[in-house]
Amino acid sequence: MESFPVGILTVSDKCSKGLATDTSGPALEKLLLSQGEVWTITEKQIVPDKAQIIASTVSSWCAPLERTDNIGSPSTTAGHCRLVIITGGTGVSPSDVTVEAVEPLFTKKLGALATAMVIGSLSITPFAALSQVAAGVIGQAIVLAVPGSKKGSVENVQQILSILPHAVETAGAVNGTRHLHAPSDGKPVVEHTSTNKPTIKCGCARTDEDGGVEFKPQGLSNKLSGGITGRARKSPYPMIPVSAALEKVLSSISELPPQELLLNQICPGQVLAQDVLARENVPAYPASIMDGYAMIASDGPGEFTVRTASTAGAASQEINEHNPLQSGEVVRVATGAPMPPGADAVVMIEDTELIESTTQDNEELRVRILDSANTVSGQFIRPIGYDLKAGTVVLHAGTVITTVGGEVGTLAVSGNKSFLIHPLPNIAVMSTGDEVVDVLGEEVCKNLQYGSIRDCNRPALLTALKALGCTTVDLGVIKDEPDILAQTISKALDTCQGIITTGGVSMGERDWLKPVVEQKLGGKIHFGRVAMKPSKPTTFATIPHNTESYSQEKFIFALPGNPVSALVAFHMFVAPAIRKLAGHLIRLNLSGPEQILNTLRPSVRAIFEGLDYILDRVRPEYIRGSLVWDHVLNHWIVRFTEQNQQSSRMASMRCANALISLPCGSENKPAITRGEWVNVIVIAAPEL
Repeated sequence: MESFPVGILTVSDKCSKGLATDTSGPALEKLLLSQGEVWTITEKQIVPDKAQIIASTVSSWCAPLERTDNIGSPSTTAGHCRLVIITGGTGVSPSDVTVEAVEPLFTKKLGALATAMVIGSLSITPFAALSQVAAGVIGQAIVLAVPGSKKGSVENVQQILSILPHAVETAGAVNGTRHLHAPSDGKPVVEHTSTNKPTIKCGCARTDEDGGVEFKPQGLSNKLSGGITGRARKSPYPMIPVSAALEKVLSSISELPPQELLLNQICPGQVLAQDVLARENVPAYPASIMDGYAMIASDGPGEFTVRTASTAGAASQEINEHNPLQSGEVVRVATGAPMPPGADAVVMIEDTELIESTTQDNEELRVRILDSANTVSGQFIRPIGYDLKAGTVVLHAGTVITTVGGEVGTLAVSGNKSFLIHPLPNIAVMSTGDEVVDVLGEEVCKNLQYGSIRDCNRPALLTALKALGCTTVDLGVIKDEPDILAQTISKALDTCQGIITTGGVSMGERDWLKPVVEQKLGGKIHFGRVAMKPSKPTTFATIPHNTESYSQEKFIFALPGNPVSALVAFHMFVAPAIRKLAGHLIRLNLSGPEQILNTLRPSVRAIFEGLDYILDRVRPEYIRGSLVWDHVLNHWIVRFTEQNQQSSRMASMRCANALISLPCGSENKPAITRGEWVNVIVIAAPEL
């Protein structure tokens, strides 16, 4: 089935003036793109509640396009939108004019389609009766008018979503619809049966008689025993949006159960599973901040008798609550030493002079405090609990232990013996392919045979995992043999939370990963293709894994074999999953999916600097980039690592610290140009 171009028109006075944010349009776009390659969003616009503007916009989107055929004669084709969804302006207020604007344009009203939307919505809320939904044909396009609320617009379209592709095909079938009822690869196939009609095969999934509809099995990979001639010519896995793929990953993975660890067992990258409270005040006594003399501040500058000394860990026993410091006396103190009772200030040694000492010059007797001392009560003293107060939270759950050392140091002074910490994931990595040469083994120095390639995926992924704090298991290079693949994966899952593989996930005759996961390991493939460039064949699955002591689900990321595709997919999906496993979502200040996503996959906005780049019309693209901070303009800028961005070219990942997220192109927006703001996914520390 071809991909149909879609226009989404939001009708709202406030949104058109920038006084409100359009949520319905993006929600409808997400809904359609979740269907895989069926729909391509080519037009998006927000207009005010003006009938003339609404009608003009819809007419232009549905107008036939004039083209030139192969002999130079002008011809017309269907309009550049085959489906138009208008959200907003369908209520009962005087300003709601959408239906009045578009119904006169209909060449055919589709009352049953509108009724199906209303009936479905009425089962959810009685307020659906107040919406004037409409459906019709303009030219060769299906046009729908649905409510303006995010929830209402999506609910209405969901009622008819499964039949919309067939409706659009039928509306554009200027030569009749007989060809639509012929067998076609990739469509559900059922038989229309009737006592008075011959049986026909149809892609529209309806029956002429009462009874259920049976679909051709979907979602299963090639049969391991089917042979080369039995393999599918089209992938049975729908191509889903990146956002939907990440949602499936994160909803299938939970944080690892926390462990109680001693301080010397904690590693950088680990995450606290619960708040840490201070068991005691720090300091537990008033402490001097300087090397100098403790004194009574009201005495001011002058000559003083040095009564004794107080050093860290050895407070003077001569001065106590019963025998405090007296006016005219000072006590020599070291940094961190307890303040003697009666003293309320410290003067630095630099603001004093020695007047008298013992005969052997080994002890001070009298000193002069200079006018420069400027003594004030509390000067250079840390009061009790100044650093940490007993019972207060010193580190919150969700705090990441960094290599800086500050978190471990804070844990050390908290007075606690052990801490509840999420363990770091243990992940296995393997490359697959008969042609792949192991560069980490003895074959590294051998000359390559014709048709062989060196394995750069596994070393790169092992390094990337270690940067995330993971422990890793290197499974080596595994040949394209289903039994060996299944045995290797199953054994690794005994000790690892998950496995990353590369290669063997596309449409090749020896691409066995998906069949092995489904048919030998009983796994569930959550998605087998993603609408992105590169990394389209990226696959994510969960596998039930039983041992003598426990039963649980483990995960497998089967990444493409092209080196760049593998690394891009790693940073887009695997890295967020690893962060969630390690407990990075336990944060007190998180509220909403955007904050959660930015915690697991950090992103920024940056100015693009580089040559104009033609946008792909079908899939969003993730270009390898270098992100730097512009200290003059005070914003991020990003450049391509190099202009050649082929997915087979590992060199394009050199010095990359970002993926530049580029949307699908359209006639209105065919390219990204220098100076534009772009979304950037941060994959390594940027240059400051």
